[in-house]
Amino acid sequence: MDQNETCIYGIHAVEELLTKRLSAVDHVYFDKDKKSAPLFNLLKICRKERLAYNLVPTIKLRSICGTDKHQGVVAVCSMKQYCPVDELKRHLSQTSSPFIVIAASVEDPSNLGAIIRSCVAFNVDALLLERKNTAPLNASAAKSSAGMIEHLCISRPKNLEGLVAEFASGGYAIAGAIANDGAAPETVDMTGPFVLILGGEHRGIPPYLARLCNRKIAIPISGKAQSLNVSAAGAVLMYECSRQRKFKGI
Repeated sequence: MDQNETCIYGIHAVEELLTKRLSAVDHVYFDKDKKSAPLFNLLKICRKERLAYNLVPTIKLRSICGTDKHQGVVAVCSMKQYCPVDELKRHLSQTSSPFIVIAASVEDPSNLGAIIRSCVAFNVDALLLERKNTAPLNASAAKSSAGMIEHLCISRPKNLEGLVAEFASGGYAIAGAIANDGAAPETVDMTGPFVLILGGEHRGIPPYLARLCNRKIAIPISGKAQSLNVSAAGAVLMYECSRQRKFKGI
């Protein structure tokens, strides 16, 4: 675990965390060999809320929290509180043409941090993440963001699919960044309400989000390179959006 991450352990402490500050939880680890009704109830909460969790050996739990007094469960919290959906919507309502980026299944904290940095640089209004299959907002992500993690609205909705569908029905263009067979970035109108979906290093854009895309964008690159790193591709597309919106920066 990164030194600057917050680790909560013990059945009652984790239960309180999931009850009062669920949006702060990045991952929950359970002792795979420990069985009890309280632990099972915590596991059910993780499933219901679509939180990332794993069943791991006892030695793994000890390495995460640094003690044997974990009672079979450890929760790892993000360095920054995620923005609740209702607050996200209020934030987006303050601009006529919101620009949203979704980093779907981005597993490398360094890539996530670089994406956060680009979001701030190119005037993105909010960054949305999946609750599973996504890097946590840990010390590595914060370092790669060069401090920009504190200047961006970052949300991790329970029902990301439903929220994106809501955006689509509300007139947003939903654009998926793909490697091939997409439109050149400069030919896609990004001046209105716009959602840019970036796929992960290994999974790409998940099918449930790909189905919601009404635009597909591909960055033309040299044949010598098969593809761009997700954070590099994201920076190119965010710049194009800000260029079309005539955002000149400082």
